[in-house]
Amino acid sequence: MKQKFVALLGSYFAGLIFMVMYIILTISYGWTFNYLLVFSIFFIIILIPYGFFDNIEMKRFYEAERRVPDFLRDLAEYTTFGMPISHAIVRTSFSDYGPLSDEIKRVASLISWGLPVEQALSDFGKSIGSDNVIRAGKIIVKSSESGSNISDVMTMVSEFTSQMQLLRNQRFSEMKNYTMVMLISFGVFLFVILALDLDFLPQLTHGGFSIGGSGGGANIATIEQIFNIGMIVQGGGTGILSGVLRDGRISSGLMLSGIMIAVSIVILLLIGVV
Repeated sequence: MKQKFVALLGSYFAGLIFMVMYIILTISYGWTFNYLLVFSIFFIIILIPYGFFDNIEMKRFYEAERRVPDFLRDLAEYTTFGMPISHAIVRTSFSDYGPLSDEIKRVASLISWGLPVEQALSDFGKSIGSDNVIRAGKIIVKSSESGSNISDVMTMVSEFTSQMQLLRNQRFSEMKNYTMVMLISFGVFLFVILALDLDFLPQLTHGGFSIGGSGGGANIATIEQIFNIGMIVQGGGTGILSGVLRDGRISSGLMLSGIMIAVSIVILLLIGVV
């Protein structure tokens, strides 16, 4: 979370510095202020770094959730023959559970110092921010308090959590297909805009096409600009929508959104319409 916040803050100030420098250079050299180029680069500077660190954080988040069933399964094995839950947690701290290992080792250290299991697990999973990990800690606490067969409870919860992981992975796999469809549709839209910019609109301009009886050249330029803005918006919206479809979070698609905007503006620069 801290890395993501720093990335957002840093990229925001970097974007502002870019805009200030561009304005200074525009005034100094008498350039025409290109709104589409400036705001596109501004959003690229903000979206890509923030989206990058968000993706890193979410990979850690999902990996921690993925290892919860393994942790619960090992607890069930250790407690099958009557080992106390406190000793079982300490034993599991020597195993590797990816991003979940730090939380388990922290709890094991608290238990080793004499803290009761209930208190040691009170903050379990909060640093990761996963409801599933927090829920696992609460289940362990309730099982130890109830005095019932902890092994059976851990096994049942582990199997349930594994099924939930399978369902989520299946959803992610299906959403990848929708993302690919959106990327293909963006490619088609990009091709149409390029055809208009390179062939159709120049022919109208050279042919003296006029809208409203006068100012045809200016109107054609306005139409061209609207199409170009539409391409930038389409690229950014495709990335954002892909994140929403994947896991219901807008921030999951921000890096792709920034990349799509960058691709769009680079192509427009290459064909000379921006």
